[in-house]
Order: sequence, then structure tokens, then C-alpha cells
Amino acid sequence: MCVTNNRRITGVFFYTSFASFESKETYNIMEGTINDPGDIYFAYYIDGVFSENLPKQNTEYTLDTTASTYTNGVVPNWDYSTWEFRGNFSNYQETNKRTKCDLYFIKNKTVKTALGELSVYPYIPDFTKSACDDEICESHEKGIYETIDEDGTSYYYHGSVENNYLEFAGYYWRVVRINGDGTIRIIYDGTKAHKNGESSTDRQIGISNFNSSNLRNEYAGYMYTLDEAHGLSESSEIKKAIDVFYETHLINYSEYIDTNAGFCGERSTLSAAGTGTGTVTTYYTGYLRMVRSTPSLLCENAIDLYTHTSSNKGNKALTYPIGLITMDEVMLAGTGGGIFNGAANYMPSSTNSYLATANAFWTMTPIGGYNSVYSDTWDTRVFFVDGYGALDDNVSTTTYDIRPTINLKADIRFIGNGTINNPYRLSVN
Repeated sequence: MCVTNNRRITGVFFYTSFASFESKETYNIMEGTINDPGDIYFAYYIDGVFSENLPKQNTEYTLDTTASTYTNGVVPNWDYSTWEFRGNFSNYQETNKRTKCDLYFIKNKTVKTALGELSVYPYIPDFTKSACDDEICESHEKGIYETIDEDGTSYYYHGSVENNYLEFAGYYWRVVRINGDGTIRIIYDGTKAHKNGESSTDRQIGISNFNSSNLRNEYAGYMYTLDEAHGLSESSEIKKAIDVFYETHLINYSEYIDTNAGFCGERSTLSAAGTGTGTVTTYYTGYLRMVRSTPSLLCENAIDLYTHTSSNKGNKALTYPIGLITMDEVMLAGTGGGIFNGAANYMPSSTNSYLATANAFWTMTPIGGYNSVYSDTWDTRVFFVDGYGALDDNVSTTTYDIRPTINLKADIRFIGNGTINNPYRLSVN
């Protein structure tokens, strides 16, 4: 399909051989008018060498937009989610009845990390779409991508990846991302390795409400102080449960756990959208990032970056360096954003994403305090991931699974390749 700025040309592609090019003809103008662009010919080059076939999706290749060329004024777009060419014909000029497209594909760049050399896609996925191998997902992209965090460039795992298993402290975890400082953020995934989307209560350390009350905005905080928008004097119920897990199961492995990296529980409010205290209707900025499908790993307020007491950044409020995944990290992992509304979830699902467990679990990102579409009651609300792998909001007193996250030090040596049968694990040498 070829898409223009103001009109669409659709129809069946007919593939015929013509010299070294592949012919694709499209007709059936749906909107507006345009001269028939005639035959569109594609030639594929992989690593600079002509190929009879387009490289397959998720084989660590991307389109080299600089080297690729197009005739007749066609402006190229490549849809990575569907892995197909979408041409912009708004400036089409018929200088030749045949439009020729030379498409050059190059191998991804590699980056050195504590987990070894990783292949990284250089483009930004479409975060309005869910990404996984399931047919209901809108994108089947999977791999490692990059974005900016507080410490530099972060490399995150996206879609139904199967190379981010890590064994540590007697448990299995999944790698969420390599942080900008080289540390490794991992999320709890059980006492044994589980397949993507597998339903199992083993993939959580227990259940908890996010907080003991839903009657004030302050209860949306991972830590809170009544009458303060960014207070830190009290621990939420879920924080208490996570701290007990660390103290009981991870403290003997603390030499491998980073104490400088933080966990963002952003409580910045939208302009003219509440104060973050009391029962004034409030929306936090995470709400806007969700509906706009623009996840970010930057924490707006340092006081909401939960860090260990020994850290050189953030609020230094944590006794133990452990937290929860953020809504933004869930979107980066492949859950689509967009408009959501309370109890009825129409969000894109990612049922066999590496984060999907068929059970709902809490994130660390507050949404605010307001009356939902399906309730006349004012409630404090926090993001969670539902059993279908989609993001939604619910009342802070609701009970969901607990899946803690920690950061491993950047100088640890690992063996293994991250697969389910050969997970990353500490090197004893």
C-alpha cells in the first residue's frame, strides 16, 4: 500500500519480473485525485549487495534512508510495524511512467554492554501500537531499541523478545533495559523460567494494594506525606512489601545490586490540573504521556526519582535499592498507548509480550485523583498492567500482583546468551 499526505492509493500488489526490479502496481484511488503513478519497481540491496528478496522483519536490518533513492518525486516512508514501503505521492511528478525505488538495507549497529555486544535498532517504534507475536497485536517488531534516560542512552527490549532472561539470587528475571550508566534493570519473573505470556502465579512475589487508602491524591505516591505533593515520610503498602522481599531474599546479594540508579514515580501535575494534594481533581504528567503515546525515561522532578540513601542523585529516600517498573517502561516494552477509560479497557493488548503474565500487576506511575467514567466516586488512581498486557488505571486500594525491579551493577561479568535455556547469569570467574 502506498499512502499520500491527502489521499490513499490502495489495491492488490501484482508481482512481476522486470530486469532486476520487482514490479508492484497499485490502483483504486480512494480519496482525492492523482495521476496514475503507473508501475512501481523496487530493487533491494542488503549490505550493498543486490538481493532478489526483501530482508525479513526482525532480522536486525533497517532501511538506509540516505542511500535509498526514488524517482518521480516520491517521498519514501518505511512502516517498520508492518514491514512495508509506504510512499508519499503528494509531490508526484510523472517524468517516467515507471517509478523506481532502490531500497538499501543495512545491519543494525552494535553496542558493548555488561551483557555483551547487543544489536540495536536505530529508529523509534510506533508506540500507538502494541508489539508482540500474537495475531491481535498491531506490530510484530521485536528487539532492542534506544532512547535517552537520566544518565545517557538507554537500550530497551521491545516486543516478544526471547533473549532477555536473567538468573540472579535464585530467581529468574527479565531484562527491561540497559540504563544510561550501563547498569541493568531487571523485573522479577519467578523461581523458574516462564515463556512470554505464560499464566503463572510464580511470576510475582505476592499481591498487594498500592496503598492503604484512595481518599487523597497523596496516596498515589510510592512514598507520601499528607498535605505535600511530593512527600516522602511514609511508605506505600506496596513499597513495604517490596522492602520485605529485598530484606529477606536479596540482601545477601547486595554487592551485585546498584545503589545509584533510581526508580521514577513522577508526581508532576498537568498545568491547571490539580495540586497533587487532598481531593482536588488531579492529573499527573504520566496521564498525558500515555494518551499521547510518548513514553519517556526522564524523571521531571528529582524528588520523585526514588534512590538509595547512598545515591548521588534523586531523593535518596530508599532503604533498599528496589522499586517497580514504570508505565513508560511498559510502553517501551511494547504496550501501546492512547485513550483509556477506567474499568472498560480498550487499549492495545500485547498478550505474549515478555512482560505479559496473564495476571495484573502494579506499575510505579501515578495517574491522579478523579471521578472515572464509570464511577461517581472520587478515587486515587495508579497505572497497572492487566492480564492481557495492556495498561490501564485503577484505584490505589485494589489488589494486584507485585513484580519488583532492581538494577545490577555495570561491571558484573555474565555468561549465557539470555535465552530461556541459557539465561544470563553471574560469571563465577
